[in-house]
Amino acid sequence: MKILLLGGSKSGKSMLAQRLIKALSDEDGSKPVYWATMEPTDGEDRSRIERHIIERAGWGFETVECAVNICAFLPKLDKNAAVLFDSITAIAANEMFGTAKSGYLSEPDKTAEVRTARELELLMGAAKHTVLVCDEIFRDGMKFDETTEDYRRALANICRRLAENCDAVCEVVCGNIKLHKGKLPFFDGKNL
Repeated sequence: MKILLLGGSKSGKSMLAQRLIKALSDEDGSKPVYWATMEPTDGEDRSRIERHIIERAGWGFETVECAVNICAFLPKLDKNAAVLFDSITAIAANEMFGTAKSGYLSEPDKTAEVRTARELELLMGAAKHTVLVCDEIFRDGMKFDETTEDYRRALANICRRLAENCDAVCEVVCGNIKLHKGKLPFFDGKNL
């Protein structure tokens, strides 16, 4: 099963993703993997990462930390994996602007959008199940500087491309779930 979860910050996307991966892996014996893409740059980032670690404690997740170059890790991925990929937002930024570990780029990488979408499609093909999480920062009415708009546009295009290949696409708003495509497995209600 391939699922794309969209929503604002702290909307409940990650918790829903964890529940979906856990349910899928419990049903068919697939191996739950949490693919983390955020490289913390401040205390808020570190707090968010710590909160996610605490939330998934005891759930049986193997954690993979891979903030750039998804394809470098794919040969190591178990074909029976149920991957929670958190997040498209971070991997797109990392690929477009660089990271502290990989080195920040002096100019945004204009090839990052297509490359990132393709690598995420390869991930979806390499794992038994994939739940992709993305902050929905591309739909508000505000206008930002050119670089930010390029990033938001790239993120929207990546999500649009992935949505075409997903079995289900849903938006999470304050814990409420709005299904845009398909249906979520093992989930009867509309709230988390």
